[in-house]
Amino acid sequence: MKESTFRYYPNIYADEALVHADGVCQCCGKKVHEYIEFMYTEENVDCICLPCICDGSAAVKFQGEFIAAADWVSDSAKREELFHRTPGYISIQDVYWLACCDDYCQFLRYVDDINDLDELGCQEELLQEYAQRKDSHPLDFVRKYLHRDWDVRGYLFKCMHCGKYHLWVDVD
Repeated sequence: MKESTFRYYPNIYADEALVHADGVCQCCGKKVHEYIEFMYTEENVDCICLPCICDGSAAVKFQGEFIAAADWVSDSAKREELFHRTPGYISIQDVYWLACCDDYCQFLRYVDDINDLDELGCQEELLQEYAQRKDSHPLDFVRKYLHRDWDVRGYLFKCMHCGKYHLWVDVD
C-alpha cells in the first residue's frame, strides 16, 4: 500500500503517534497494519487508517477533528487540512499546533530534554520566543523541568517558509 503523506506531519511513519499493529479501520473497514488511535469526536474511535485521515473521510464520518487547537492562519483550506486531514501528535494535554508565516508549521519531533535543543544551535532563541507566547509556562520552570524524568514535554515545529524552529511545551 502506498504511504500517505501529511504536509504538516512529515515524520508520521517514524513517530509514536502511529500504531504499528493489526487492526480494522473503523472508517473504511479495511484490515490495516498501521493506524491512529485518537481523534476529537463524540464517537468511540480507536483505529483509523492513514488513507482515511489523508482524504478527510474519517473527519466527515465521525464529525471530528485530529487537532484540538492551533494558532490562527488566514487560509481556510490550510485550517481544513490541519484539523481534518492531519493526524495529531501524542501530547500530554490536548494537541496544539503552531503556525508561522501565515501557515501551519511542520511537527518534527518531541523534545523530552532541554538539552535536545542544543543540537539546533538556537536553544536560547527558541526559549525566548516560546516565553513571548501568552499561554507559555515560565522559562525557569521549562529550563528546570523539561527533562526525561518529569511530566513536561516539548514539541518541535519548523516553518516551511522561513525555516525557523518553534517550541511548544506541555505539562501534566
